Amino acid sequence: MRLESDIELLMRVDLFQGFQPEQLRLVAFGAERERVHKDEVLYRDGEEADGGYVVVRGQIDLMVYRGRREIILDTCLEASLLGELALVTANRRISNAVASVESEVLHIPRRLFHRMLNEYPETAALMYRRLSQSVSRTMEQVARVHGKLAEIPRLEIPADAHPELEGFTIPKSGEDAG
Repeated sequence: MRLESDIELLMRVDLFQGFQPEQLRLVAFGAERERVHKDEVLYRDGEEADGGYVVVRGQIDLMVYRGRREIILDTCLEASLLGELALVTANRRISNAVASVESEVLHIPRRLFHRMLNEYPETAALMYRRLSQSVSRTMEQVARVHGKLAEIPRLEIPADAHPELEGFTIPKSGEDAG
């Protein structure tokens, strides 16, 4: 039965460790399965996030684009949770999520997650601790990516090489772009 397999999957997700089976049943019952084809975008950087996704099968890459360069931040396999912060609060996606192979995900809307927390308030403290740890890990990842971006050499182009760019400037690090 699909409901039982979804509950078993949720039990393997770090954020849901220690949840009672009836709590996971509520989440699994209300979650929506979605197929994501190879190279299909699950969500885009900057989009409003309405919940999280658990990878049921396949692989979803979290990536950002800097200029023409694609940077993979993380590769998410079965039982990985994407967008966990969106389960508890409104925010915007900070990366693109793209299927690198045929995949399937379980979409957990924020309203469903809030309903579960309201019905099982003892879980809220556990969630707070886990999300705090997760945010700390994410900030460490962002710092590493920022460091890698800072290592990319700046391209110097002589002004007379491209007259069509006359007057165009790129702000130096620390200057206001606006």
